[in-house]
Amino acid sequence: MSFRKRNTPITSIPPPISSPSLSAQREPPGSPQHSKYSRPSTILPSYLTHSTGTPSLDKLLLHGGQPLGTSLLIIEDAATDFASVIARCYAAQGVANADTVVVVGAGARWGVELPAPVERKIERRTVPAQSDRGRETKDLKIAWRYRSAGPSGTHSQDSEDGAYCRTWNITTRLLPPPKLQYIEPTSYSDIISQLNTIVTSTNPEKIVRVVLPNFLSPTVYDPATSFRPAQVLEFLMSLRALLRVYQTRLSALITLSSGLFDEPGTGNSVLLPWIESEVDGVIKIIPTPPPHSENGNSANKYQGFVDVLKVPIVSERGGMFVRQMEYVFKVGKSGVNIEKWGIPVMIDEKSDEKKNDELDF
Repeated sequence: MSFRKRNTPITSIPPPISSPSLSAQREPPGSPQHSKYSRPSTILPSYLTHSTGTPSLDKLLLHGGQPLGTSLLIIEDAATDFASVIARCYAAQGVANADTVVVVGAGARWGVELPAPVERKIERRTVPAQSDRGRETKDLKIAWRYRSAGPSGTHSQDSEDGAYCRTWNITTRLLPPPKLQYIEPTSYSDIISQLNTIVTSTNPEKIVRVVLPNFLSPTVYDPATSFRPAQVLEFLMSLRALLRVYQTRLSALITLSSGLFDEPGTGNSVLLPWIESEVDGVIKIIPTPPPHSENGNSANKYQGFVDVLKVPIVSERGGMFVRQMEYVFKVGKSGVNIEKWGIPVMIDEKSDEKKNDELDF
C-alpha cells in the first residue's frame, strides 16, 4: 500500500472554462435591473414590475405595478371608453421612462392624444436670519442625526415614487408629440413577427411596452378573419410565448369591448372566456348610470365598478384573488382613480336632535 504524505496538498479539479457562473445563468446580460422606473414586486420580489401609469391600478394588481413579461386585459362595455384613458396613461408612462412604446391597430393620431405629466413643484428653503442660525446650530449639535434622517429619507422616497408613476393631466397633451412605433394588424402572424423584430433590435436595457387598444374592433381588424377562434387564440398564445422569452423587457396592455361578444347567435359569446384564459391579468370595467343627488352635484360620485378577475402570476399559480363589486372608479383631471367601495352610513340628524333633547334635564 502507498500512502500520501500529510504535508502534500490535495489539488482540486478546476471547473471547465466553458461553464457559466451561477449569476450569469440567473440574470442574462443586458436585462434591466432595479431602477427608479422598475422595482421588485411587493408580493413576489423575484419579479420586476413597472407602473401602468395609473397609481390606483398599480395597487389593485397587488404587485405595486404590472410585472414584466405579462399581459393585462381590460374589458369594458361598448357604450363607454374609460379604458382608453388607462391605455393612454400606460403609453405616456412609457414615453416618460424612455421606453419603446409599440401601438398595434391605431394610427399616429392615437399617440398625439397622450396626456402630459404634471410638473412637480420644488419647495425652496428660505435662508434663516442671523438670530435663527445660532438657534439652529445649537439644535443640530444636540440631535443632528435625528433632524436630518427623517426629511431626507422622505424626500428620496417621494422622488422615487414620482419617477416610478407620474401624475397626469388628461386635459393637456404631451408636447412635442412622442415618437411611437405603430403596427398595422394585417394578419396575426405579421404582428408577432414585427414585435419580435422590434424587441430584438431594441437596446437590451430598454423596456418595450405593447399597447393593443380596441382589440378585435371591426373598424381596425377584418371581421371575416379576425374573429376566428383558432386564429385569435393562436395569436394570444404566440404573444404570451414572446412575453415569456423577454420576461424582463416586454409587457402588453390590451383593451377590449365586451359588446363584440353580446350576440349569442354569432358564436362570439364563447370566445371571450377563451381570451381571458390566455392573458395574465383581467380587469373588467362596469359603468353605471350617473347618479343624481338632491342638490344636483354629482361630480364627486363614482362612475362605475371595477372587477378583478385575474391577477398576473398569482392567478396562474392558483391564487384566488377575484374581486367583484368591491371597487369603484371615477375619471378626473388626473385620469382614472380606483377606490374601495363601501355603503355609506346614513345619519338622521333629526333623530339625533330628539335624543339629545330627551337626555337634557
